[in-house]
Amino acid sequence: MKSITYTKQDIIRKISYKLNLNDGESKILIESVLEVFNDLLVSGEHESRIELRNFGIFKVYKTKKRQNARNLQTNEQITIPARKKITFKPSKKMKNLLNRNLDIN
Repeated sequence: MKSITYTKQDIIRKISYKLNLNDGESKILIESVLEVFNDLLVSGEHESRIELRNFGIFKVYKTKKRQNARNLQTNEQITIPARKKITFKPSKKMKNLLNRNLDIN
């Protein structure tokens, strides 16, 4: 199955068409939304989530420091520092839309 990559410019064109805006207005709109997402997800020490009904949930959570990791090339034990990760969980509606056209045999 061939993979298709969409860019921010593709989203801008699609928004321009759907909302009957010019590309400049759509670019401002998309960049503003992405900036707000960044602000909400990155800011602060706490775990955060953005829930968009009928689309999905973006969630930021912390991982603990790990001592039991090993470099496979040198067999040296290493420590993986604590960090933040982000996940996306699609909504039930999104999952149904994704799987609507699949032939399951």
